[in-house]
Amino acid sequence: MGALSSLASVGLNLALAQQASNQQSRSVKAERDRQIEAIRQRDEEQRREQEDLLRRRLAAQRARAGAAGVGGSGSAGAVLRGLVEEADAEEQFRAAASNRRIADIRRDASRQRRNNLLDLAGGAGTSAASLLGRSSGRLFSLLDL
Repeated sequence: MGALSSLASVGLNLALAQQASNQQSRSVKAERDRQIEAIRQRDEEQRREQEDLLRRRLAAQRARAGAAGVGGSGSAGAVLRGLVEEADAEEQFRAAASNRRIADIRRDASRQRRNNLLDLAGGAGTSAASLLGRSSGRLFSLLDL
């Protein structure tokens, strides 16, 4: 009878540990999603600000070129293209940095979930080993108890 209550106790402990592990996993996922969403929102805001800044810089450059009487010349167009290319390069750099941050966040969350599962598996193995008497150096069958 003692073996059955020990077995039930191990099963209950395992179920409770698994439930806690699942809750922790959901929590890790929610935090990961929150961090990624914050990065994406910040990137979108910065992209809009950069578009506005580029629009103002292009308008100012066109006004200067028009005031100098070279509005339709090739050099004015080259300056405008240079501003656009510079803005595109900055956007690509920012996007690459954001993608690296997101990859790091996902990798960290995955590592946390994996460690959580390993902790759960280790606890289950310890409980089962103690039930079988492995901790005393001898192995017992559950049928012998």
